[in-house]
Amino acid sequence: MNKSIGLILGIAAFLALLLIPIDPEVLPTAARYAAAVTVLMAIFWITQPIPIEATALIPIVAFPLLGILSPAEACAPYADKVIFLFLGGFIIAMSMQRWGLHKRIALKIIEFTGTSPRRLILGFMIATAFLSMWMSNTATAMMMVPIAIAIIATVLPTKVYKDMTQEHKAFAGCIVLAVAYAASIGGIATLIGTPANGILVAQMQTIFPDAPAVDFFTWLKFGIPLLLIFIPLTWAWLTRVAYRKMPKTLDHAKEALKSEVAALGPMSRGEKNTLAVFLLTAFLWVFEKNKDFGTFTLPGLEMIFPGIDDCTVAIFGALLLFLLPVNWRKQEFTMNWQWAVRIPWGILLLFGGGMCLSAAFIKSGLAQSIVDYFTVLNGVPVILLIIIIALVVCFLTEVTSNTAIASVMMPILAVTGLSLGINPWILMMTAAVCSSFAFMLPVATPPNAIAYSTEYVEMKDMVKAGWALNLLGVAVFTILLYTVVMWAFGFTMDLPEWAFTTTIK
Repeated sequence: MNKSIGLILGIAAFLALLLIPIDPEVLPTAARYAAAVTVLMAIFWITQPIPIEATALIPIVAFPLLGILSPAEACAPYADKVIFLFLGGFIIAMSMQRWGLHKRIALKIIEFTGTSPRRLILGFMIATAFLSMWMSNTATAMMMVPIAIAIIATVLPTKVYKDMTQEHKAFAGCIVLAVAYAASIGGIATLIGTPANGILVAQMQTIFPDAPAVDFFTWLKFGIPLLLIFIPLTWAWLTRVAYRKMPKTLDHAKEALKSEVAALGPMSRGEKNTLAVFLLTAFLWVFEKNKDFGTFTLPGLEMIFPGIDDCTVAIFGALLLFLLPVNWRKQEFTMNWQWAVRIPWGILLLFGGGMCLSAAFIKSGLAQSIVDYFTVLNGVPVILLIIIIALVVCFLTEVTSNTAIASVMMPILAVTGLSLGINPWILMMTAAVCSSFAFMLPVATPPNAIAYSTEYVEMKDMVKAGWALNLLGVAVFTILLYTVVMWAFGFTMDLPEWAFTTTIK
């Protein structure tokens, strides 16, 4: 029913904006057409009468037919370099899944942290967050939750939730929920960890072509501190407050973990090849650019290869996987196309749709119109604006896709920053990062849904645990915004010079 309403509402709003006459001096015709397409896509992305990936293709048809962009201009964003960064990252992550390397890494981390209830949960969170930095949050949760369930089944007297004691229910619920939350938090730490990060960087390049490029290493300077702060806080909240009535010890926990590790056997050739490519790719991402340390500059690979970029490294790593043999006689290689086609191609289309929307905002004049109207917000304290944006995005993401929300919000917040004389990056980054802070409802993120499907988590428990983490995430990000972000990206709150070179102004 909701999908039907969304379909009718989206089309009706689209036609209304197209057909209702508006004075061109108030809103230029091209800007009105761009607004119509934007409203249509926003409603479709929120209500999902058609797949959100299909909605992302609407600009290829709508903008050329309405005379806003040429067919070439409408299609170009779907081949942006950020899309190829994620394509390469997805293929490397798929190779990890093909050979089970991700499971080995996870179990080794958990084995290291210990097997008391709270230490076991911390181990699961660290392992999940680390894997989520490189793999999709959904794939990470789908792999880690069954391991958690296997531990529950081994260390507790019964695996049937209704027959458990209150202490055992607390442990079972906490461990699966901790995995879900760590998957969402871990994705924030790298550019390829969650689509919202890539959407931010890609749309910045589209709207502000003269803005300093944000590469993989630069993002890590913000992402790692966030991870190091938020994962322990989340763990403390879950184990000391939300699920504080857990047992103090677990019988057979060590044996269960050793059994899981032993079942992996020795590393296969595919695992070794994938691990080597993963480490090489990470190394190249970190050291591709020159690093300036005040009086000392550490030379990067760009000294030898001036054209090197994050996307170049990502595709290089992916190609290596297709070239490295596992069994030369059988012509079996580390990655094949049958596994490669399993990557989430729809996410790449979402990138393109969002960037095409931004391009239309600028060319149609819609961005300039929004700038003119948003000047009424002048005088609002910047920190208040940041908190409002963070909370709105955070709680809006509870009922719709964070990728879709990020795609819609980026161009709007870019022009909001310009109209208020605030660095657009600050507002755009707030929306991108806080769109990953959705911890209250099963529908908010796939990891939440996976945790809820285990039947070890009740709705009231997820809401009780999640609302505080939503607010805590916003608070942590706001503090980091005024400290680490300024240092990591070299930005200030004031409107930078590169913002004036965009075609919006």
